[in-house]
Order: sequence, then C-alpha cells, then structure tokens
Amino acid sequence: MMFSGKSNSLKRSFAGFTLLEVLVAMVIFGTTVTFLLRNINDQQRAHVDIGIKTVAHWVALNKIAEVRIEGKWPNTGVTRGEAEMRGRTWYWLQTVSKTTEKDLRQVEIEVRYDESDEHPATRFIGFVAKKSEKGEGSI
Repeated sequence: MMFSGKSNSLKRSFAGFTLLEVLVAMVIFGTTVTFLLRNINDQQRAHVDIGIKTVAHWVALNKIAEVRIEGKWPNTGVTRGEAEMRGRTWYWLQTVSKTTEKDLRQVEIEVRYDESDEHPATRFIGFVAKKSEKGEGSI
C-alpha cells in the first residue's frame, strides 16, 4: 500500500443526540408520565367512589326493607339515623310523604358517607302500601 502525502480525511461521525433532541425527548417523556399518573389517580378515585356508592345503596335498601318489614303504616315526616356497614358508620335521612294514592306512601332514603356531606352518596325511593283487610302489604 502506498500512502500519498495527503492524508485521507476521516469523517468523524458521532453516535449520540444533540442537546435539542434530548430536551424534546425529556418534554415528551415528562408529559407522558404526567398524563399516566393523572389517569391512574382518576381511576383510583373512581374506584373508591364506586365502593362508597355501592355500600351506601346497600344501607338504603336495608332501611327501606326495615320499613316494609315493620308492617306499620309509616307516618309522614323526616327521620334521621345511623347504620353500621362494612366497618363504618353511615348516616341516613328518611323522608316519608303522601302520594296521590291515599293508601300509598313514598319513602325516600338518602345515605351520606359523612354526616356533614352536603350531597348524599345515594338516594333511594320506595313505596309502602297500606295493608288491606285481606292482609296484602307493601309494594
């Protein structure tokens, strides 16, 4: 091999990223991570809310069942109380009102997770029929 007086110019190639490319990648990565963390947080909050609403609905169903099982014609008005379920205290508000049918009462049960909550976790409306002489009962 012969070498001439001129050296072959070697092209230097760098295997790396420029500062701009690194910054753009970091912005994309940061945005993606932020979005994913927010999404996970929203899903966890929704899961907790569904659990609260489900148990609150069970409390309401139990309360309306108690009214029906009592077998007494409920007086109109508002009653408050507490119920234990799933290791915690739930606060219910029962409103009994007249309907257009004289032998039918509307019973509305609102259940709250915390007594000071402005909005109920659930609201359930049922009806109780006045027992006739034949012994027929609630709806």
